[in-house]
Amino acid sequence: MSTLVGEVGALVAENVSEVLESTAGSEPGVDRSTWQILAEGGWGTISADPENGMELRDVLEVARISGRHPCSTPLITTLLAGRWFEVDDDTLEDGVAVAFARGDQVVAPFWTEGLVVLDGSGSPVAVEPSAMESFSLVAPVAVLPASTSALGGDHLAEARAAFVAVAVGCADAVIARAIDWSQTREQFGQTIKGFQAVRHHLANAHIAREQAWTAAIAAAHDPERSGRWARQGFSLAREAIELGIQVHGGVGFTWEVGLQHFLDEVVQLDSILGERR
Repeated sequence: MSTLVGEVGALVAENVSEVLESTAGSEPGVDRSTWQILAEGGWGTISADPENGMELRDVLEVARISGRHPCSTPLITTLLAGRWFEVDDDTLEDGVAVAFARGDQVVAPFWTEGLVVLDGSGSPVAVEPSAMESFSLVAPVAVLPASTSALGGDHLAEARAAFVAVAVGCADAVIARAIDWSQTREQFGQTIKGFQAVRHHLANAHIAREQAWTAAIAAAHDPERSGRWARQGFSLAREAIELGIQVHGGVGFTWEVGLQHFLDEVVQLDSILGERR
């Protein structure tokens, strides 16, 4: 896998970014209308056709873009499923969730009503979730029957890399907001960007975010150790987000600011895809 994004990845990322940016100001959470726009544009099926040449590195680019927006769609799981399994276009356009093992449970992140759930072999799971977890509004999780076959092997390694990339996108969003906040928030007659503690927090957040991105790329290159890379990547992305929240001071922890949605998403994905010690 190349470390550089390909032409198709750049194209998909640009168009997905445009669609997701149009949701700015909307309530965070599941957005089926946005998914319909993406699906009608062909972005949910593009990875399924080998002639398009969409590689894992391209999926990572799109995953990072998706993480910057608190808008829940099944885009990344659908792109991955299109790479892995023989899935017809109609199913991909509906959206696909995939079964993952989480301890003794089998769960499907980004599941919403109307999606097709595929087990670890790519077969549809014709069951309703036994429970829903709404810890993260952006990454809702469906709990599936324990007998459901979960994803494994190289496919699991690719999923780990992709969702660390989502976590990096979450860090991108929080850091960008923290920088904007530091340039407008005033204390003692000056903007807080002039304070050494704030500058250090922003610098450390940037370093952690870049290291998390390196971990995503490494997980894609090193499938056998993808779990360790994912654990490190999620931890670093979370560190970057927490520093960005701290730059906002007390207001950063309020519901109105909305930074918690990015942190919640990373914590949720880490609980599923980060290798446990």
